[in-house]
Amino acid sequence: MTGRALVIVDHQAGVVGQGQLGLVAQARAVRETVEALLFGAPSAEAVELLGRCGVSTVHLASSEALNVPVAQPRVEVLIDLLRREEFDVVLLENSSLVADVAAAAAVRLDAGVNWDLAALEMRDGSLVGTRMAVQDTVVVEVGWSGLPALAVFRAGQLGPVPPAEPLVPTTRDVDVELSPSASAVRVIRGADSALAMTGLDTADIIVSGGRGLGGPENIALLEDLADVLGGVVGVSMPVVDKGWYPYSHQVGQTGRTVRPKLYIACGISGAMQHRVGMSRSGTIVAINTDPRAPVFGFCDFGVVGDLTEVVPRLAALLRADVRA
Repeated sequence: MTGRALVIVDHQAGVVGQGQLGLVAQARAVRETVEALLFGAPSAEAVELLGRCGVSTVHLASSEALNVPVAQPRVEVLIDLLRREEFDVVLLENSSLVADVAAAAAVRLDAGVNWDLAALEMRDGSLVGTRMAVQDTVVVEVGWSGLPALAVFRAGQLGPVPPAEPLVPTTRDVDVELSPSASAVRVIRGADSALAMTGLDTADIIVSGGRGLGGPENIALLEDLADVLGGVVGVSMPVVDKGWYPYSHQVGQTGRTVRPKLYIACGISGAMQHRVGMSRSGTIVAINTDPRAPVFGFCDFGVVGDLTEVVPRLAALLRADVRA
């Protein structure tokens, strides 16, 4: 297994997302050398973290124009690097910004791009990607006819897998003369996105509620339990559709894909649309009045009972334990 893979990383104040670290593990599985292109102000913490996951070289792109969350400056930096260096695989974690970057890079390089991937592997000397289709009920294998191969992974699909021997990466400054249009964008006013503010992407504990809540007044039960556990609140699609909670908290196929250490599903039946968003959680606890609910078929621990009785009791016991 030879060749070089490039992982695209956008960090926030030195924090690299778990999914982006997971890209490094996927890259190590298909290429001998893994490097990263780090957008944003230089961060020793981010570089060290990437090295612990197996990155040998970090290319630092810290132009002021890259502080603006728009695609064109990133595309120009990426294209310049790919034309100077011999990377044959580029891995990205999907977002609205990444989608623009990947599409533009594919057009300019006349390269192939596959979206919504879950895994990469080498098979008979060829790169093979895996993605889900038909509401995540069918596994599809995809390939690339040319290089570089752009591989865009589903957000929240991956987690870091440290190598046997962590590396101390070398760093290289990326010096690209951006076009006037790429450096002309200015931020007049900004705010944290609703998705970022929920903390779902990085939460270790998520307390989620579904149709079984019965009404918006019972959302407070989830919030109380999440507060005791130091977690965040998630919801299923029916809760959002009914207007009980914001879409930014939705977990599932049309919401967020999460990987917490503990996922507590309260009044959630466990339909496929929701399952694909949380099935990679560490430990899954289900609370439901229906003993035949699909969620009991894949959870680690199940409680058959009324969530309006079980959840407050659980929160009270945990709070008493903390005080003790």
